[in-house]
Amino acid sequence: MEDKQLLIEEGYKHSTALLRENATEYGMLAASPKSEEGKRKEYTSLFSRDIGVSCLGMFASGDEELISIGERSLENLAKAQSKLGQFPFFSEPGKQQIQWWMPGSLDSTIWWCIAVLKNLELTGKRDFYEKYKENLEKAFTWLQYQDTNNDGLVEQGECSDWADEMPRMGAVLYSNALWYWLVRLRVEVEGRTDLEPMRQRVYEAANTMLWVHKRNDSALNYVPDNNYVRDNFFAANIIEWTNTRAVFLPYYLGFVSHKSFEMRCDVYGNILACISGLADAEKAKEITDFVVRSGINLPYPVKVLYPPIYPGEQDWRDYMSKGRQNYPWQYHNAGIWPYVGGFWVYWLAEHNPTLAKEELYRLALANKVGDWEFNEYLHGQHGTAMGISFQSWNMGMYIAAYTAVQKTAA
Repeated sequence: MEDKQLLIEEGYKHSTALLRENATEYGMLAASPKSEEGKRKEYTSLFSRDIGVSCLGMFASGDEELISIGERSLENLAKAQSKLGQFPFFSEPGKQQIQWWMPGSLDSTIWWCIAVLKNLELTGKRDFYEKYKENLEKAFTWLQYQDTNNDGLVEQGECSDWADEMPRMGAVLYSNALWYWLVRLRVEVEGRTDLEPMRQRVYEAANTMLWVHKRNDSALNYVPDNNYVRDNFFAANIIEWTNTRAVFLPYYLGFVSHKSFEMRCDVYGNILACISGLADAEKAKEITDFVVRSGINLPYPVKVLYPPIYPGEQDWRDYMSKGRQNYPWQYHNAGIWPYVGGFWVYWLAEHNPTLAKEELYRLALANKVGDWEFNEYLHGQHGTAMGISFQSWNMGMYIAAYTAVQKTAA
């Protein structure tokens, strides 16, 4: 049996080396420029969300070359920012082509902003922040306009975040966990104390609407008595709709919209809720325990949805069968995404360091499939490689996870 620590270290070396190979004069590509399938699917472009995620590891690495690649990526994306402040789905500077996705990409803008602030937090390079501070302000203004019902949460159309083949809409957990993280970073990293009331408002809104408060069927007074419910006349009605159908769940709802919500566990969104601080200690423990008890982290960390949606169920959409890609245990429908596994380990490094190290080893095993192919995703049951290989955000989040585990071990 191979030494676990040796494999962990090998994963780090491959991650740093392959990230360099995935870089161009414009910045970090989503996947290897050598991949023919990646080229056909435009993966050899600057994707705002992929770069934002990858930057978490590149900036945490302390490696000046990787930091420079991350900064170059953010710089070239800034050139593609819209007049209103939005960042694109992806940009191809060499072809002068910008894509915005249909029906739009909400999280691309949030991820660019988070990456800029994490650069300031992790590298202390004030000059880079000052250079792009105006871009950050424009993006932040655009994001505030996505709060279409003025309740503190951002709303979105169906399929307009990273899970762009999944039936989520309205107030989506994943996007709002990122939104809360961004507001919190502005308060803590920039020192924007004037945004503290906004941070508190987003926190209360998400924890009121996206958490099921009803613990058992005999409870009647489960609607929270807080400012959010008092200020939003629709809140009690929607809370009653979700809570009477879901009763208690040990995780946040994936989304809440008009008379619809996701009862399955959006694993990625819930992990981000833990990392961002949107989930308090009690909620974070319930979420973490659920992931482990349900085997969501097996055979590799982690399945991004649990349980999957099957054809014929109410949540199924015809577009999920496109290219036979999003069937149960595949792609966004309960597939294993190693980059999301990186967020899981990153969180565990703070919550459970012992488990974090074991999960980092199994994350290395996931990325090693196919002789270190860093595949886009793996089958949720069998762990077989699927999707495009040599994904930059797999490498970036492996570095972020590795660095977080090393800090707790020190």
